[in-house]
Amino acid sequence: LAYYTGIVFECFDKKFDLRAICGGGRYDGLMQLYGSRVKVPCVGFGFGDCVIKELLMEMGKMPSTEPQVDFVVAPFDKSMF
Repeated sequence: LAYYTGIVFECFDKKFDLRAICGGGRYDGLMQLYGSRVKVPCVGFGFGDCVIKELLMEMGKMPSTEPQVDFVVAPFDKSMF
């Protein structure tokens, strides 16, 4: 939590039966920790796929899908380094 510079959040199911579904916040200085010479405004979040799966299964809303490949694109600019 030390790298957050602003609001921090976590989301839970209504019953609070499961651990946090997702969480995140503002962390403007994080890129400088990894070598950026300039301060880069950042915000982000993460979520647990296992928690989402358990919640969907409990609610009877787990879809039946075929395995597939997903892509994540993270743009960056050389001026950040």
